[in-house]
Amino acid sequence: MLIPIERGAREPVTKQIVEYIRRAIEAGRLGAGTKLDPIRVLARELGVNRETVAGAYHELEILGLTESTVGRGTFVLPRPDPAPAAAAVGGDGGRPFEPVLSRSVTAALGVSVLRAPHAVPAGVVHFDRLVPDASLVPRDEFRKALNRALLKGGSQLYEYGDPRGLERLRRALVERLTRSGVECDADDVLITAGSTQAFAIVARLFCDPGDTVVVESPTYPWACAALVSLGLHVSAVPVGNQGLDLDRLEAVLARGGVRLIYTMPTFHNPLGISTDLSHRRRLLELAARYAVPVIEDDFEKDLRLRGRGAPPLRALDTRGQVIYVSTFSKALFPAARVGWLVAPRRITDAALSVKRMMDITSSGLLQAGLAQFLKEGSYDRHLRRVVRELAQRLTAAETALEEFLPPGSHFVRPEGGYLIWVTLPETIDSYTLLTEVERAGAVYAPGQIFYPDARRSSALRLCVSQASVEDIQRGVRVLGEVARAALPRRAGRATTRQAATVQV
Repeated sequence: MLIPIERGAREPVTKQIVEYIRRAIEAGRLGAGTKLDPIRVLARELGVNRETVAGAYHELEILGLTESTVGRGTFVLPRPDPAPAAAAVGGDGGRPFEPVLSRSVTAALGVSVLRAPHAVPAGVVHFDRLVPDASLVPRDEFRKALNRALLKGGSQLYEYGDPRGLERLRRALVERLTRSGVECDADDVLITAGSTQAFAIVARLFCDPGDTVVVESPTYPWACAALVSLGLHVSAVPVGNQGLDLDRLEAVLARGGVRLIYTMPTFHNPLGISTDLSHRRRLLELAARYAVPVIEDDFEKDLRLRGRGAPPLRALDTRGQVIYVSTFSKALFPAARVGWLVAPRRITDAALSVKRMMDITSSGLLQAGLAQFLKEGSYDRHLRRVVRELAQRLTAAETALEEFLPPGSHFVRPEGGYLIWVTLPETIDSYTLLTEVERAGAVYAPGQIFYPDARRSSALRLCVSQASVEDIQRGVRVLGEVARAALPRRAGRATTRQAATVQV
């Protein structure tokens, strides 16, 4: 249950919980018979102690709104019929309108990513934001490319434009995709408002409310939020160091009812891992056997540092089951809001219809600027600068993690991208630890928000996109010191370098 809590507010946290649930019951969002979250679950999700939640539930029972039974839980009681005066216009004493949201949106608002902290004090090291460093954005080069594109494009750029996207941008993308082994032409490409819209379009193409979509666990949390908001059921399959657990995936597919598979085989978010060729081929074999389409999210495709990597799933797909999505948001800047999907023509044509129902078309002005930026070679020059800087930051982070992580920790060395997945000793909850780390001067993304079931996790995601080498060293040292202090005394006696293990 998503309950917004203001830590510094004058109103006690217990009272905030009571008032939120009371309003939800009175507005009909929590109907009679609804079972409230168990005390321990809600306490963990809100980051408060169990006594606080228990006190709130007790007060709700006193108010006659709920009933608690040992062994069964706490349930919402039926609401009494309103008095005639309350039903009259203005008879409610001027109580503000309480919107009753759809069930699917209400469920989506409970996705754990929305409980992650957003506002943090100034001066902390940001390991939480998967956003390119503003200091690396090629402002002047892009502005000049955009100006040249506007001069060439004329008045047509100020109209709605081709709903598939600017043709010269699609052709430029086709040229780049060919280098990765993806065979397509411009009409197989649909420009979208970022890869998130591409993902939402594909979900609408293949799924009806109540259908099941397989996602990885952990995974990109906003994908889960989008699926739940569409009324879809999320089936989470574990991901290990080698990628999606294909045996578990096969078991889920064999049960039937799966309409879509969502995967990130390259620079996985949040794990940072990339799967090998054999894993990709077996995944495609399973998808083919059970006739389930696959969304391949290649959001950091241009940020490879180490090795050559396996071809994208789309390049290996011989049956036309893979819908490939990507974006400029991570390698260039997110404000462009330009992503794309690539699929066989019959799928792209259907996706175009869904796209037009959502927003008609994407900005032709920004597409023209991007097309010019690519044509002039400015994007490739920008990538070389970004990759050089990224290499320094990842090296600094890995060196610092080896030095400062407490005993029993380990982390994944990515082949590229901004992300490092760190696993602390099992006794540590990375969600609750975040408060202390923030006070000491750093923030990260706790592992809990990446699991569809919001499970407790000792893992966390470090993103080096927004931190300098010096800040990375300082931030990792802070993380290590706070984590070490959270360990039992006996575990803290060993040295980090002796006890820490590093997964490659």
